[in-house]
Amino acid sequence: KICDAYPQWQHISAGDCLRAERQDPNSKDGELINSYIKDGKIVPVQITIRLLHKAMQKGQKEGKTDFLIDGFPRNWDNVNGWEEVIGDSAEVM
Repeated sequence: KICDAYPQWQHISAGDCLRAERQDPNSKDGELINSYIKDGKIVPVQITIRLLHKAMQKGQKEGKTDFLIDGFPRNWDNVNGWEEVIGDSAEVM
C-alpha cells in the first residue's frame, strides 16, 4: 500500500466518508444522504466534496500532506464540482 510506504500519505474513501456521515446523529447532511442512497441516487457532489475536505483537514492536523482519495471522482460532474469548491487549494495529481 502506498500509505504504508509513505507516512505523509493518507487513504480517504469517499464511500466511508458518506457512511460515517450517515451514522452521525449530529450531522446536518446525514438524513439527506440517507434519502439519496435509499432512492438509488447519487449524493450531491457538494456534500461529498465537503466530507472529503473535512477528512483532508483532519489528516493535515495529524501531519498528512498527501491524500489518496478512493472512489472519487466518479464522473465529470465530480471533477467540475471539485474544481469549483476546492479549486487551487489542493494540487491534484
